[in-house]
Amino acid sequence: MGGIYLNIKGKLYYCIVIALLFLLAVCIYFLYFINQDITIRAVGTTVIILLFLLWFYYERKNTQQQNVLYQSNIKKFVLITRDGEKEKEWHCEGVKSFLIGKSTTNSEVDIDLTDTYYAEYISPNHAVLNYAEGYWYIEDLNSKNGVGIKKRGEEYALRLKPMTSYKIDEGDVIYISKAKLFVR
Repeated sequence: MGGIYLNIKGKLYYCIVIALLFLLAVCIYFLYFINQDITIRAVGTTVIILLFLLWFYYERKNTQQQNVLYQSNIKKFVLITRDGEKEKEWHCEGVKSFLIGKSTTNSEVDIDLTDTYYAEYISPNHAVLNYAEGYWYIEDLNSKNGVGIKKRGEEYALRLKPMTSYKIDEGDVIYISKAKLFVR
């Protein structure tokens, strides 16, 4: 997902930041090591502080805008019975992660499938749903009976490779072994 590779816009931004830092270092050197006039030092220091505050404000505003742009459409995960009825649902707002499986005396899960019809096929720590960078991902935690995703509009489900994250979207169906979770 992340990584060290930058797009063109990211590379340009990186180069501009490096150039500005170099320019700032030259200005500081001139103000404090070459220049002897206290008035020029005061004005230069004030300008540097104002530029830093403007940059900080711009970065903060830009980050807030990006957070709004990348919010997921997914509102909840709905467990469906074998008869097609809604059994349980879990809302996503403000949540970063859901551990899926069966709660035991030693460990507790967020999406507890202990009382479901297919409970015998579900591992205690079966899968995890993670929210990152505006998207939800699912990962099979090396469960005994696996995890699958049927993408919206597809005819068949894809069985997930254990310990690998897969992006999910609204309208997908997640199979926790044989149990169905609808992504809404």
